[in-house]
Amino acid sequence: MEEILQRLKGMLKEATVIKSDATKFEITITIVKKIHGNVAEPDEIIVMLKMYGGLREDIPMEVDIDNDAQNITLKFQSEEDFIKVAKIMETLWDNAVDMLTSAMEGDISRIKDIPKID
Repeated sequence: MEEILQRLKGMLKEATVIKSDATKFEITITIVKKIHGNVAEPDEIIVMLKMYGGLREDIPMEVDIDNDAQNITLKFQSEEDFIKVAKIMETLWDNAVDMLTSAMEGDISRIKDIPKID
């Protein structure tokens, strides 16, 4: 099982390309494999950052989703907020799989720690 979960990390990383542009305070996530339907909804991106990235506060950001190009662009108003989320993006997929692993082992403490989300 552990080997499968480690492969899952690799698969998630291969399925997305995450680029940061510090001059524009933008982060773009491109989904590499074709998805039929919507890539995501803006609110789902915020939930993802909170669940898997550990984001604990509300950060003002614009979330633009291009379903045809399969791009999600996060635009920030401040360098501080941009840096905070860029740091989260570096370990997002590792955190997601680690959380799943912990839950499968019966440790739900990380799930309980998630701030209030809809």
